[in-house]
Order: sequence, then structure tokens, then C-alpha cells
Amino acid sequence: MSLALDDLLICCRQLGHDKATERRKEIENFKRLIRNPETIQHLDRHSDSKQGKYLNWDAVFKFLQKYIQKETECLKTARSNVSASTQATRQKKMQEISSLLKYFIKCANKRAPRLKCQELLNYILDTVKDSSNGAIYGADCSNILLKDILSVRKYWCEISHQQWLELFSVYFTLYLKPSQDINRVLVARIIQAVTKGCCSQTDGLNSKFLDFFSKAIQNARQEKTSAGLNHILAAFVIFLKTLAVNFRIQVCDVGDEILPTLLYIWTQHRLNDSLKEVIIELFQLQIYIHHPEGTKTQEKGAYESKKWRSILYNLYDLLVNEISHIGSRGKYSSGSRNVAVKENLIELMADICHQVFNENPTSLEISQSYITTQREVSDSSVHCKRRKIELGWDVIKDHLQKSQNDFELVPWLQITTQLILKYPASLPNCELLPLLMILYQLLPQRRRGERTPYVLRCLMEVALCQGKKTNLESSQKSDLLKLWIKVWSITLRNISFEQIQAENFGLLRAIIQGNLVEVDREFWKLFTGSACRPSCPVTCCLTLALTVYAVPETVKMGMEQNTCEVNRSFSLRELIMKWLLFYQLEDDFEDSPQLPPILHSHFPHLSLEKILVSLTMKNCKATMNFFQSVPECEHHLKEKQEPSFSAVEELFLQTTFDKMDFLTIVKECAIEKPKSIVGFSVHQNLKESLDRYLLELSEQLLNNYSSETTNTETLVRCSSLLVGVLGCYCYVGVITEEEVYKSELFHKAKCLMQCAGESITLFKNKTDGESRITSLRNMMHLCTSCLCNCTKYNPNKIASRFFLRLLTSTLLNDIADICRSLVSFIKKPPENGQVESMEDDTDENDYPASGVSDANESGENQLSIGAMSPLAEEHLSKQDLLFLDMLKFLCVCVTTAPTTTVSFRAADIRRKLLLLTDISTLDPTKPLHLHMYLVLLKMLPGEEYPLPVEDLVELLKPLSNVCSLYRRDQEVCKTVLDHTLYIVPNLCQSSTDAENTRDAQGHFLRVIGAFWHLTKDGKCTLSVRMALVKCLKTLLEADPYSKWAILNAMDEDFPVNEVFPQFLADNDHQVRMLAAESINRLFQNMKEAGSSTLLKALPLKLQQTAFENAYSKAQEGMREMSHRAENPEILDEIYNRKAVLLMMIAVVLNCSPVCEKQALFVLCKSVKKNGLEPHLIKKVLEKVSESFGYRHLEDFMASHLDYLVWEWLNLQDAEYSLSSFPFILLNYTNIEDFYRSCYKVLIPHLVIRSDFDEVKSIANLIQEDWKRLLIDCFPKILVNILPYFACEVTGDIGMAQQRENASKVYDILKDENLLGKQIDHLFITNLPEIVVELLMTLHEPATAGESQSTDLCDFPGDLDPAPNPPHFPSHVIKATFAYISNCHKTKFKSILEILSKSPDSYQKILLAICEQAAETNNVYKKHRIFKIYHLFVSLLLKEIKTGLGGAWAFVLRDVIYSLIHYINKRPSRFMDVSLRSFSLCCDLLSQVCRTAVTYCKDALENHLHVIVGTLIPLVHEQMEVHEQVLDLLKYLVIDNKDNENLYITIKLLDPFPDHAIFKDLRITQQKIKYSRGPFSLMEEINHFLSVSVYDALPLTRLEGLKDLRRQLQQHKDQMAELMRASQDNPQDGVVVKLVVNLLQLSKTALNHTGEREVLEAVGSCLGEVGPVDFSMIAIQHSKDTSHTKALELFEAKELQWTLTLLTYLNNTLVEDCVKVRSAAVTCLKNILATKTGHTFWEIYKTTADPMLIYLHPFRTSRKKFLEVPRLDRESPLEGLDDTSLWIPQSENHDVWIKTLTCAFLDSGGTKSEILQLLKPMCEVKADFCQTVLPYLIHDILLEDSNASWRNLLSTHIQGFFTNCFRYSSQMNRSTTPTSLDSEPEHFSRCCLGKKSQRTMLAVVDYMRRQKRSSSGTVFDDAFWLELNYLEVAKVAQSCAAHFTALLYAEIYADRKTMDDQEKRGPYI
Repeated sequence: MSLALDDLLICCRQLGHDKATERRKEIENFKRLIRNPETIQHLDRHSDSKQGKYLNWDAVFKFLQKYIQKETECLKTARSNVSASTQATRQKKMQEISSLLKYFIKCANKRAPRLKCQELLNYILDTVKDSSNGAIYGADCSNILLKDILSVRKYWCEISHQQWLELFSVYFTLYLKPSQDINRVLVARIIQAVTKGCCSQTDGLNSKFLDFFSKAIQNARQEKTSAGLNHILAAFVIFLKTLAVNFRIQVCDVGDEILPTLLYIWTQHRLNDSLKEVIIELFQLQIYIHHPEGTKTQEKGAYESKKWRSILYNLYDLLVNEISHIGSRGKYSSGSRNVAVKENLIELMADICHQVFNENPTSLEISQSYITTQREVSDSSVHCKRRKIELGWDVIKDHLQKSQNDFELVPWLQITTQLILKYPASLPNCELLPLLMILYQLLPQRRRGERTPYVLRCLMEVALCQGKKTNLESSQKSDLLKLWIKVWSITLRNISFEQIQAENFGLLRAIIQGNLVEVDREFWKLFTGSACRPSCPVTCCLTLALTVYAVPETVKMGMEQNTCEVNRSFSLRELIMKWLLFYQLEDDFEDSPQLPPILHSHFPHLSLEKILVSLTMKNCKATMNFFQSVPECEHHLKEKQEPSFSAVEELFLQTTFDKMDFLTIVKECAIEKPKSIVGFSVHQNLKESLDRYLLELSEQLLNNYSSETTNTETLVRCSSLLVGVLGCYCYVGVITEEEVYKSELFHKAKCLMQCAGESITLFKNKTDGESRITSLRNMMHLCTSCLCNCTKYNPNKIASRFFLRLLTSTLLNDIADICRSLVSFIKKPPENGQVESMEDDTDENDYPASGVSDANESGENQLSIGAMSPLAEEHLSKQDLLFLDMLKFLCVCVTTAPTTTVSFRAADIRRKLLLLTDISTLDPTKPLHLHMYLVLLKMLPGEEYPLPVEDLVELLKPLSNVCSLYRRDQEVCKTVLDHTLYIVPNLCQSSTDAENTRDAQGHFLRVIGAFWHLTKDGKCTLSVRMALVKCLKTLLEADPYSKWAILNAMDEDFPVNEVFPQFLADNDHQVRMLAAESINRLFQNMKEAGSSTLLKALPLKLQQTAFENAYSKAQEGMREMSHRAENPEILDEIYNRKAVLLMMIAVVLNCSPVCEKQALFVLCKSVKKNGLEPHLIKKVLEKVSESFGYRHLEDFMASHLDYLVWEWLNLQDAEYSLSSFPFILLNYTNIEDFYRSCYKVLIPHLVIRSDFDEVKSIANLIQEDWKRLLIDCFPKILVNILPYFACEVTGDIGMAQQRENASKVYDILKDENLLGKQIDHLFITNLPEIVVELLMTLHEPATAGESQSTDLCDFPGDLDPAPNPPHFPSHVIKATFAYISNCHKTKFKSILEILSKSPDSYQKILLAICEQAAETNNVYKKHRIFKIYHLFVSLLLKEIKTGLGGAWAFVLRDVIYSLIHYINKRPSRFMDVSLRSFSLCCDLLSQVCRTAVTYCKDALENHLHVIVGTLIPLVHEQMEVHEQVLDLLKYLVIDNKDNENLYITIKLLDPFPDHAIFKDLRITQQKIKYSRGPFSLMEEINHFLSVSVYDALPLTRLEGLKDLRRQLQQHKDQMAELMRASQDNPQDGVVVKLVVNLLQLSKTALNHTGEREVLEAVGSCLGEVGPVDFSMIAIQHSKDTSHTKALELFEAKELQWTLTLLTYLNNTLVEDCVKVRSAAVTCLKNILATKTGHTFWEIYKTTADPMLIYLHPFRTSRKKFLEVPRLDRESPLEGLDDTSLWIPQSENHDVWIKTLTCAFLDSGGTKSEILQLLKPMCEVKADFCQTVLPYLIHDILLEDSNASWRNLLSTHIQGFFTNCFRYSSQMNRSTTPTSLDSEPEHFSRCCLGKKSQRTMLAVVDYMRRQKRSSSGTVFDDAFWLELNYLEVAKVAQSCAAHFTALLYAEIYADRKTMDDQEKRGPYI
């Protein structure tokens, strides 16, 4: 030990001497010694070495404590009754002792904090707690605590949670103690600091500490002066923000208790501004917590109570008065004063207005109970003061109108603006016009007063708000338009005022955005003259205008500019370009020393460049729209986000499930399609002008360049402008990259950057040049913004590549060298900023011992409370900030460089950057070095090109050390973890360097593991745990199987996928919710989203394990709560834990199909087990089911009900009986409704469990016979029994028990008391339903053994979820079918033979399967149904040769078209399951085709074209089934070319594409087609016309259309001859037939698959045909072949209708829509069962038409005909005598025609039994209604004996035409729309009208063609109805039926002539 320390040790020992004089003498010596530099050096070294055997500062402090204790005891033991001078001496002595302590602490900690935190804290707490120590000791110790401990970061981090709580408790007790000898402001500041420390360094204060704040605020109510209250309330705000996360309900209740007191304090005390600020913040916080994101009702996530509502009204009243007082003070104050009110008050007022305003203005009487005193409250006779307040928008309007004083007006303008900005929906439609009128009146004609910018901002928000409203009435729009035009013109006039330029252009932009006025040419003049200069708001407005409007070619310039002749040669676009680049119209730029704004102002990235390039393009608007459609890359969107409360508000809404972001994740994963850039062409002269201007601009800069004076920012801006323009040109395809690099613009940009680089070199040689630092920082920011390292292809990316090419190796190396020198630069001030508060030995900054004054509080900075974080920018100098900017720039350079060729070596720069992390350089204790390392962690790992593994290892080496050093600093830990997220994707690269990869992973996982270990020990705060969960989430995304993501703790390995669910049981709600929301990472492979829109699922075992782990952890938290449920304080916790469980299950439901049923059952069980609120579960399930595509929640739940009931009953617990099932989740209000709706699901489960008593109770409850219910459920009951009889039991005990149980149940059912002998009858009658139910149980496990392999095993799916129970593999189902056939009394060989006895059974089964497939949106269920379809059809195909009871033709056709429809609906991109479904369909189609060719001879003839046309596109599009499809095509065309049945059909096929893949097919087909020699063009056309294809599949003609176009193109000479021939004989001309056919094709293609391709191909053919005289085509009447055939075959009208309708229904059977097919089946069965149907069949079977072969399954062999009941109504006319029925209102045409047709059928006027049976089809198909309607009217009129029907129908049909005529007349008169939006409205109505008009015209046309009477003439036939044919003619004319219109006009004229003659007859 040194001599100096020896002296100090001796001195310290002497301090404990018994004699006071000795101690006094030694104390002076002590002061001298601790100032001695040598002593200090030794003490510092010993303290740092932490070796206790040497004297160090802590040891000295212990001696000092003993000295103080001894001195204090002496003072205490001295006599108390002494003179005043003695008392003063003692006080002085105490002050000296305190000063000595402070002096010692400063000496010890001046260089760095070396005294132990625990020792200091213990001393201070002991001193403060000891009341005998007096005010002086207490105050001094408190000052030491505040200034020397709580402001030192090291101590701040070392204080334990318990110590924070103790400090809080001690000091709050002091604050509440009504004593005069304590400085309450000092205590309040300490409380604020302690609260801040406790909430940032630990998990915060306990909710029990709320009482302290409550008492403090109540005390403040009693006192007139509230010393330190602002600090107490600031602490309260900090506390509440932390507490609210977990205890929202409690915090709301506390707010409801405390806020009335604060209202009282505000109104009754005189508050200073700082206190008001804090109270406003507290009010605002409570509003955020009660109403997250502005929600207004409990159902939407708000928390409301009557008390809170009252507080809101009182607060509203208080703020209205406060704003009024502010206005009054401003109005009468002298001097200049800001007219605006502070933003926080305005925001609070807007939030409150949003809550208390309703649609209608109201007056409300409120109780001001907060004003009454405590004594008055206890006195029941005293009534609370009441006050009437006005609410609603009228209040705002009144305040805006009543005063012209800016001080009173501006605050209300601010409130209105904020309210509309934040809550646009809160402005009712009815208030838009009056508000706009008031604002317009406030907008001055000329600028005056300070209100103008506020009025403009308010107008802007109103404009934006109106633009979002879609339900405004036309009259409102018209009135608003007039006002907006006036506002627009005033704004244009005031545009030249620079002070309000931003507001003016903001308003113009909002008006344009909302399309509120039509922009005139005056607007474009703004961007050509001197009215305004280019600026950010101006260019934003111009950008939007270019996006919305086309730029006029010229504008008329003013008189003053007409003198300049040169301007007349410039177009408007060129003038705008010149103006933007600041070329004055007088061309004086060269003489102007001032730089144009474009070079010294800030503009949004690439905004100017996009404008300039768009202006040079021919289609300026389209180009700008194309640019704007590209999303901005994240690099340019990221801004520094201020910490806000929004994350907690979001958490509240997640907890109430009003916000469920996880449901949108899937959509975001969709791959972006590259946008087409075809069609952009450039104005070459404009492009040349722009190039010239840019060159002149850059040359001017280069000519004036001086390394000393030129601002480098302007050089970089100009360079960026040049490459930005080149990048935009390149993006739209005007120039190529190679041309860019050779261009003069690029060369100029390079020169500019070289000049800019010189300033870097200058700075490198002299790094302390303060003047250049700001300029260089700006330059770095500019350069960094020019670079883009994101993965998206966009203009930023291209311009970034070009800019990167400008950067020289010298420039980047110079910057790297500067970084190296700056980081090692040693600053003169002490590095440790923690001692900066210790200025010198004086105590002038200390708080006095007593006193309550808070006069200076308003000037105190609230942020200065507590210790400053090492991450605070205050630690950094300007040089440090420059260094960090340079570092960021270099990082972006090296991460962007791999995408392009550059002139520097990125690897070298990266190596230089990594050298900064070397142990010899990096000192993490320095804030700069910490910042540097964080920047490198975040920015060095690339997104597109990962960091090389060896570099990654280097980057990660210091990570462990940094985290260890700052492990107690929670803010730093959180920030480090946040920055490590960018590292994770780099850790999983498939590198050959496995060792380095393992090293990098090891470095990273060691740190994450350490944090996890600290978390388990409770040493990490909420923010750190949140960051840790995000890290683990990212690790799971990078390594979904946790192959390498394994944490090690206590020498034990924990895979991350096992660690992650543990956070579901975390103590903090926010952490739990984040974990729950991210739990999908355990079920889906986020890494391999790939090209699929859906994420790839993880293996089944991993998912099941993950679900079990997650559920058990969530349950663990629930169990903890159940033990403490009686404690009312944990209501929040219980609610939160339930939300976590529900969130976890909801996410699993959404992301894991294999766990979907399990999760749903857990949810049902949780209603009973955990008390989950059903309304919350329903809210979740409704949104989940909606995202799955279900229309209703009930549909989703019903799809799983079988499983849920099965599992529920399996619990075999008395508590889980069927009656306790949570049926409320299915939206049933009571159990009776549940049983009544779902008994078909419930009863089979009860029967198989032999629980017939429960079946009886269900029957009793729904008042049904229980045996009747058993019969209804019979098919489904058998499904639970028969498979167990059929399958083999090979040692499977479970199966044996089930068989035994099934046998027992079946015996009970056969009992005479139940179903008895009728069971056999039920079996036969329900056989199709039983077959369907059995098929629906199919579930082919992916692990089926070889012995059980089937065709379906070729389409396996490990992750296909099991269906509802019971489910069986296909071999069991087949065995069951065999068992059924063996049990049948006739012992048929197969079940199909039994079904053949009733041929419609096949149709029923096939339709039932298709219905199931159509009803579901679940891809897995759909795939399983396809497997079922495959299984059943395969069985049918094996028996097809037997004829299937005559149903073979129907079955083949039905299966072929069902498969083709599915193939045509294939998704653009396949996921695993949809690909397997598609492959399965192709396989089945192949089987069907091969079977048909083999066994059914000509069956495939009619379908071959459709099959081939469907398959051809698949060969190119779907590589997955390429071979499969090609094999089928070759089989059909090549292998069967000699097949006599297919030969002709192959000949008629459209040609195959001219592609190598189709070579053999094409040759084969052409050999057959041209077997008799080549075709002429006429033969080619006739060949094309000879093919008739099913209308719903126009895409099958695509190749034919393409070939036809080639033929027309190649034979122009023959085409000319055909055109001449067609003109000579238009009726039979082939060209006319071709055009008609092509038009018909294009008509049928609408709204069908391949619409665009077919329309383009038809257009190409018509283009080759050329102009045709369409009058020839117009006379071609499209004749229905079935109608023509009906006239030839039958005389009876009913039989004619029967043929037409049966033909239509037969065609409908191959439609895609299952509902339509089902309706067609019903109609067919009924029609063919009637006497008319039988008569028709007997006559028609003699014809050669194969239709009856397809209809065979629907024919009944019963001799008894179906009797159609007559609808005899008392007044049949009433049903149709309704004008609204006949005239389409605003509804859809299809709805109208279906309603009208069904009304005819219901009226009873129809007598035809065939027509009466058509209602099922009329309800589902509008086209069918259009066919049937004329027949219905005809049938009614045929039976109309007294002309009553004729009169009724004539009236209404005439009314229809009159209405159409009036409407079209009105449209013709109104050429100019009355308002801007009237045109689209008319247009849509007109479109609807045309379809309806054509329908009614068809009725008139049909009736005119029918014979009215045998004696009548053709003219008489036109008058079945009494119509005004002139009006009908006009409607026909409006529908473009010109010849029809002419015909009707002639009929009208003839009738008029005849009528006139009749009138004149008697007089002639």
C-alpha cells in the first residue's frame, strides 16, 4: 500500500475517535487526502479491481458513515433547551456533515461511479426513514439520491425491484405526510424518477400502489397550492401506461375515481401551465384506455360506465370553457400572441367530441358532482350542481360563426380539423354542406388575419372526408359542387402567397383527390409561371393532377406573356418542365446567380423524376398512374417513430377481438406479379428537350464548381436527379440499361459525384472542420436516400443501381478511412456522461431542506428526470453523428452492390467496416461505439444477398460481450435484440463453410439462450421479453424444424419450437398475446412461402406436438388464475388469460387444417371448463369462418358438428352431457332450436352409444315421435354400424369391440318396439342416401399398408385433415358395399346392380357428391370429395358395360362435364392439395375416356371436342400434369384414329397448336382432316362452322379461332371472292354465317372461363374478315333448332313446349352450377311423370335424337301419372296486378325476371301441367325464365275466355314499354348531366334496363308469331295483347333492333289507319 493510502487509512481510523476535537482535526485532513491525485488514483484502481484486501472508496465510505453516525449521536444527546445561537451552531454542524458526504461522493464518483450502489442506497434510506435526523439530513440525502444516484446510469441499472418499491413507498409516505420541514417538490421529483426507473428497469409497480396516487390527488383537492403535483401526476401517467397493459379494467376504474378530483382542481385552483399539461396528458391517456382507437361502444372494444360517461360530459364542458378563456385572454392581451392552441389540448378536445357527439345535435343536463366538497357530499340535503350543455356539430358551427376574432375562431378551426382528420366518419352527411358554407365564408377573398392557414387546413380535411363518402344524395352533391367551385377559385387566386402555399396546394390536392370539381386550364398555369415556386406541396399536387387528368396540349397565357413570342413554340408540358427545372420563361437562368429550388429544396424521393418523365410520354396520365401503382420500398418509407400508446390500444382491441390481424397474413404472402410495361411510348422531341435542360443544369453547376465554396448537397441532388430520370425511363422501357451507361446524362452525373467526392477528401485531411460537418451529414443523408437495397423491382431499385455506378472506389475508401479515424478520435471531455451533473463542490443546484414553492417547476424539463440512456443522442457530438451517417451509407452501399456492377470492391469496404468491431477498436462502454455496433448489426446483413458466413462470424463476435456488459440496462438489451432480427435470415444460408456457419449460429444462440435464462429468472422486463419473443419468432421462420435453432441453458438443449409456447404463460399480457398471435410459426413454414399464396404446412407430428404444448401452456395460465379467482383485483388477469387462450386457438384454427377440429373442440370445451365468454368466441369464429369463405358462422360450425358432438360425448362425464353442449356457438338461443335443427347429427351418435333415453328426451323436447326421428336418421345410423360388420377384424381389439357394439345396436333397432320389420323397407328406399353417407366417410390414410393400397393412394396427403367421424378407408367402404349386396334378398353380385333397378339412383348419388363439393370452400374437404367421386365413378366404370340400368349415357356425360368444369376453374397457382385434386380429376377423366372408347362405342363422339379443347391449354400451363394430359390426348387422337366412331369427330376437331409438343397430334389430325386433299378457304370456314360446342365452354374453340385467323390471313384472294358472293346472296353467304357465328361465340364467352382470350381471338378473325355490311347480318333471325323441330313434330302446343323445355333442361344438366342442375333434375322427373310427358316420350323415341338416352334415368315406369294440382284462387288476377312486379326498380335484372316468372306460376292462371312444374328452375336461372315467360303468357291467353287476363297483361306490358319510352326520352333531352355523378348513375340503370327491355320485346315477338284464331289474318296475330306498337318500336330502336322497330312502326301505322277509317266510316 502506498504512503498516501497509509495516511488515509490512519486518518479514517481517527475519524472514529471519541474526542470531538480530534475528529474535527482529522476531518480537515480527510478532505485534503481525498483530493490528493495519488490517493484518488490508488483508490480508483483498487475499487475497479474489486479486491477487498486493499483500501478502496467503499471502505473509506464505511469509515465516513461511522463518523457521521458518531457526530449525529452527539448532536442528539446534547441538551435540547439551549440558546438560539447554540441551535444555529448545531444546524451549521449538520450542514457541514451533509456537505462532507456530498463532497466525498463527488470525489469518489467524479471519474466514474465507483461507490457501491447498495451501500449508498442503504445509507440514504436509513437516514430518510429516521425521523430524528431532521430536515437537513433528509433533504441532503434526497438531493444525493436524485442527483448522484438516480441520474447515474450504472446505479439506475443496479437498483433491484425490491429497492425501487422501497424507495417509492418511503418517499410517497414522506410526500403524503403533512409536514412543513420537507421540500415536497424535491420528494415529488424523486417519486417521478423512481416511478420512471421502476417502470423501465423492472416490470413496474404493483397495482396496490395506486392508493398512494389516489391519496395524493385527494390531498391536492384540499390544498390551495399543490406543490410538486405536476411531478406526482407525471409519475402517475408513467405508472398507468405500464399498468394498463395488464390491468385495463382496474386502470379505467381508477380513472373514473380520480378524474372528477382533477376536474375540481382544474376549475377551483389556479394552475400553472406545466400542471395543466400533465393533467391533459392524463385525461388523454384515460380516453385512449377507455376508447382504444376511438371506439365508441362496448361491442367494438370500448370500456364504458355511467360514471365515465358523466366524466366525459364534464370534461367536454370544462374544455369548451378553457378554450373560451384562452380566446378571451388572447383577445385582450397586449403584444404579439400565438392565436393557435397547443396541439395536445386540441387532440384531447377532438377525441372527446368524437365520443360525445351523436348524429343529431342534443342538449344535455349534466351533474357537476365534482365541485361539491366532501362535507357537502356527506350531507344528503345538498344537491349536486347541474348545468345544461350543448352537444353536436351545431356547437362547432356556432363557435365558427359567432366570432370574427382569430383568437376565438382558430382553436375551433383546429378542433374541427383534428376531429375530421382523426375520425372522418364522425362528420355526418347532413353536416357537410353547412360546415363547408361556414368555412367558405371564413376563407377571405384576400389574405387577412392569421386564420387563413387554419381555414385552409380545415377545408382540406373536409374535402378528403367528402371524397371517402359514397352515400351522398345527388342533390347534396350538386350543392356541394357549387361551393367547392367557389373555394377552388379563391384558392387559385391566393396561390401566390408563400406563407400559405403549403396549405393552398394541400387543399387543391384534396379537392382533386376527391374529384370534387372539374379541373380547368387555369390550374395548369400554376406550373408554368411565376405564381409559385416548385416545392414539396406543389409537386405533390402536380403528381396527383397528372395521375387523375390528361395534360392539355396548350393553355392560353395571360396578356403579359403574349409579348414574348418565343413562348408560343412551347407546349404546356415543356413549359411545366422548364418551370420545374426553374428555367425562367425569359431564359435568364444562365445569368442568375441563385440556384433553382430543385437543387436546394427537399422533394419526396423520385417525385420530380416521375413528373418529368411522365410529361415526355405520349400517355402522360397512364405513365404517372403506372409509377404511382408501384409500392414504395420500405427503405424510403421508414421514418423515426415516436413512442406512442398506439401499440397498447391495439393490444386492447386484440384482447376484445375487434382487431385480428392474423387473418390477413395469408393474403400478404401472395407473390406480386410483375406489371406489364407494354404500351408506353415517348414524345421524342420532349425527351430531347428534357435531356437538353438537364445537361444545361448540370453544366452550369460544373462550370461554377469550386471545392471550397460549392455546396456538395447541390451536386448530389443534381446527380440524383439525372440518374432518377434515367431510372424512370428505364423502368417504362424507353431506354435500356446499356444505353443509360453510354448516355451523356449519366456521364454528367458521374462528373458531379466526382466533384462531390472532393469534399470528402478535403474533410479526410482535416476532420475537425466544424463548418463542413453539417454539409457532409446532409450529403450522406442524400446519398443514402438514393440507394435502395430492397428486393422489389421498382424505379427506386433501378435508379439506385445507376447511382451506385457513380460512386468511385476512392470516395468509398475515403469515407471508410474517415470512419476509422472518427471512431478512434479521443474527445477532451470525460467520456462518461454520467458525471456531467456533478459540476463542482457548490450546492447551488440542490433543493432547500424545506418549503413548498414550485414557482420554477414550469421551466423544468420533464425528460431530464432519471438517468440518461447510453443510447441517447445527447451523448453524441456532431462528429459522432457524421460518423454514424457515413457508416449507414457504407452499409447500404455494400448491401446494394451485389445487384450491379460497381467501381469499388464491396468486400473490401465490408472488411473495413468489420474491423471497427475488432476487440482492439470496439469499446462498448462508449455510447458512440455502442451506436456503431447497433448500426452494423442492423444494416450490414443484406436482405437479397446475405452476408458471407465468415463476415457474419466477425460481426457476431462482440455480441455476447455487449449484451453481458449491458445485461442490466433493459433499454439497451431491448434495442440489441431488436437489431439482431436482421441477422437471423443470414444464419440459415446453405453455405459450404459449415464450421463458420455453426460458429455464427453458436454466437447468436448463446446470446438468445442467455436472455431466455434471464427471462425465466425474472430479470428481464416486458420490453426485453417482447423483443426476445420477436427474435424467437424470426428464428422459427428461418428454421421451422428447429434443426439448429436450439437454446442451451444449464447444459441442457431446448429447441426453439419447444421454448416458444412457454411465453403463452408469461406474466405479461402483451408478451402472451404476441406469442399467441405468432403461434402459427409452429404450424406453417414461413420460410418456404414460395410461389404459393398459402404457406406450406409443417409435418403432422410437429403440428400436433405444437398444439398440445401451446394448449397446455395457455391452460397453465388459466389454472393459476382459478386458484385466485376470488380476488377481485385479478379480474383483468382472468380476462386477459382467457383472451390469450382464445387468440391461440383462433390462430391455430386459421393456420392449421389438421388441428382445426381439435382446436374447435378445445374452444367448445373451454366455454365450460374455463368460462370463455360465448360472445367473444362467436366474434372470433365469425371472422375466422368469413376468412374461410363461409357465409355464416352456423355453416362453419355445422361442418364440424359431427366431430364436436362425438368428442363431447366421448368425455363420458356427467358435466359434459349433450344438453350442456355450447349450442350458443352455433347461434342457437335455446336447446330446443338446437335439437330441432341438428337432430340428424345428434341422434346417430346417441344411437351408436345405445343412449335411446336421450333420443326420447330430444323427441319430447322438440315434440316429435322418437321413432320418426330414428327413421329420418336411418341412413346416417347405418353408416355407424355397417362398416364394422363388413371389415375384417385381424387382432384389432378396438375394432372387435366396435363390431360387437354395432351388432348390439342393430339388434336393438330390429326390435319390434323400435323399427322392426320396416328396417328392410327403409334400407331399400334409402339405398342411394345410404351409399352417399357411406362414401362421405372416406378417409384414405397416407400410411395405408400395401395390402390395402387403392387407386386413391396415388393421391396421398400426409396433412389432409380427417373428416367427421366415423371415417373409413376405401377398402372398408367397398367391403361394406359388398356386404350390402350379399345381404340383399336377390343376392346381387354388386351394389350397382341393386341401384340399377332404379336408374335415377346414380343421378342422385352423383348429384349429392357434387353438391357437397360445391358447398364447401375448404380445399381439403373438396379434395376428399373428389376422392369420393373418383371412388364411386371408378366403381361405375367397371360396370358400364352392363348399361347401368340404361343410365350409362347420362353417367358418362355427367362425369365428363363435371370434371371439365372443375378443370376450367383451376387456380392460377396450385398449392399441394389443389394440385392433387387437379391431378386426380385428370386421372379420372382419362379413365372415363378410355372406358367410354372401350365399351360404349359412339358415346364419346359428342364430347370429344370439348374434352380435347379443355386439355390442350393444360399441356403448357400446368407442368405438374403435363405428361398425364398429353398421354390422354395421344390416346384419344392417335391411338383411336382408326376408330370408326371417333374418326369423323377427330376430323372435325380444331387443329392442335403449332408446337413441338403437339407435333404428332397435329400431324395425325391433319391427315384425317385433309385425307381427301387440301381445303379451300370456303371449306375451312364451313369446317369451322360445322363444330357445335356447348355454349358454356367457349374456350374450347380457341385453337379453332387461331387457325381460322391464319387461314383468313393467308387466303386474302379467296376472301375477296367470298365477300362478293355474300353480297350477291346475303341469305346463304358463308361470310355472313361466319360473322354471325363469331359474334355468337363472343356473346357466349362473356363471364366464362377464358373470356379475354376468346374475345381477342374473335376480334382478330373479324379484323381479318374486314368491314362487312352488317345490314345483311341484321336480317338473319336466330332460330332455335328445338323450336323448329317441335313445330315439325307436334301439332299440340303443349307437346311443342315440352320438346323445347326438355331440350333446354337436358342442356342444363351439364352446367357447372349444381343448384341449377338439381332444379333441372326435379323438373325433368316431374315432367316425364305426367301424362303429357309419357305421350311425348312415346312419340319422340321414334326420332334419331339421342336426347332420350340421356334422360332415361328420369323416366318413371309407373303407370300412374303425376297429377299436377290445380291452383284455383279466388282472384287469380291479384297476384300479377302490381306495377312494381312488372317494371324493374333499381334491382338486378335476374332478380326481376325470376320474381315475375314465379309470380305467373303462383297466380293460377297457367293451365298447362308442363309449365306449372317449372318453378324450381325459374327460381334459380334467369335465362330459363326468359325462355318460359312467353309460353306462360301464351298459355294464359289461350284459356282466357272473358278477356280479363288479356286486359291485365296488356295494361302492364304496355306500362312497361311506356316507362322505358319515357325514361329514354328523358335521357335524350338531358344531354348535360345535372351533377357530376349523375352520368354513372344513369349509365348503370340503362345497362340494367336494356336486358329487361329485350326480354319483354322477345315476349311481344313470340306472341306476334303465334296464330291467334283460325279465321284471323297475320295482322290479327300481332294483337294477342293491346299494345301501342309505336312505343314498342321506340324501345326496340333503343335496343338497336332497327328492323324490328321498323316492323312495329308499320304495324302501328296500319292499325292507326284502320282505326281512323273506322271512325270516319259512318260519315263517308
